[in-house]
Amino acid sequence: MREAEHGVFPVATTGEKKTNDTARCYGELFGTKAFSHMAFVDQAPLQNYLADWGPDYGNRGCHSADALAKMQQALELDPQTVHLETIAACLGYRSHPQAGDPGPESRAWKEDEAFFLGEAVRGDGWWYGKLMADHTAKDWRFSIAQNFGPGSGSTTKVLVVASARSGCFPAAGPLRVVELVNGGSEDGGLAQGVVIAWGGHWCYWEQPDMFNNMVLEFLAS
Repeated sequence: MREAEHGVFPVATTGEKKTNDTARCYGELFGTKAFSHMAFVDQAPLQNYLADWGPDYGNRGCHSADALAKMQQALELDPQTVHLETIAACLGYRSHPQAGDPGPESRAWKEDEAFFLGEAVRGDGWWYGKLMADHTAKDWRFSIAQNFGPGSGSTTKVLVVASARSGCFPAAGPLRVVELVNGGSEDGGLAQGVVIAWGGHWCYWEQPDMFNNMVLEFLAS
């Protein structure tokens, strides 16, 4: 990416959670001109609740020091339950089921659960808890406005993908990033937002072709 700043090649990044944080942190430290495009997927700029940031925007589950402490304890004592709850929150067909969605006896349900649970239990619960502590309390709102907003000089185009079926965030939370980049407006700037209903927090897993087509169209803009 440092080479990209000197005109060797443009960089585009797509991600959620820690990938989003990494991209924002890079922009804060080194500027955004290395990036032609960024796509942020179903991630609000702040998980915790504050006086000006409540359940209409923040995380549905882990949104306070108390909730974090309970999660950290559960990750050490009963990690499988925490991982299953995470899977249930992140897959739209589980958090917000609709007619025709996979059910508990379906192949898709069982295979998804086996894959994500199998990967999750390979990690250490204590370290997962430390990662969550690093992640949940960080308020990115001011950093986004300063480094991507109208006065920053940034030319990076931003796509914000929010889900109407996310078990992690109400769609209004992620969409606030659009306003921060555009200087308080929902349109007319470098950022655009879209609310999808064909997947949840892990929409790119549930409908990879639809997700890829959406991002490729954005990258071509």
